[in-house]
Amino acid sequence: MDLKEAFEIAMQGEIEGREFYRAIANQTKDKKAKKVFMDLSNDEDMHLHFLRKLYEQYEKNNKIDLPNLPKIREYDDLESPIFTREFKNFVKEKDFEMSALSVGMKLELESSQFYKKIANEVDNKELKEFFLYLSEWEEGHYEALRKQTNFFSDYFKIRYSFFRGF
Repeated sequence: MDLKEAFEIAMQGEIEGREFYRAIANQTKDKKAKKVFMDLSNDEDMHLHFLRKLYEQYEKNNKIDLPNLPKIREYDDLESPIFTREFKNFVKEKDFEMSALSVGMKLELESSQFYKKIANEVDNKELKEFFLYLSEWEEGHYEALRKQTNFFSDYFKIRYSFFRGF
């Protein structure tokens, strides 16, 4: 895959992630989740901004000047990084949010793997570093979503136990 195509795919993925998380933030009633999903949307928007800037630089003069990259966000509550604990009491009525966690995990995992793949394919040291940075950031998103899913594991086991027969 050439670098131009990689940037285009990456930018499209960040737009999709931004809009996905924004939609979830607008739908959920849980205050903590609303904030976290907006933060995730803002992270994806920041990734898009960096990608556009680097893409324009590279297209213009085949050089990359990495911006000062912010520290990757950490989640304080490792047991329930997204939703409040009170939300768990009502989780049986929250199929939308539970589906969002699953879809979000898939998006983040695919993004992380894509950025690692591109990092392994590029020769430019700065670009390699940048794509590995994005991969790590997306992996952090994935881990937060996975931990949240584990927090609701009883719900998933009961609710979706009918899938075991497939």
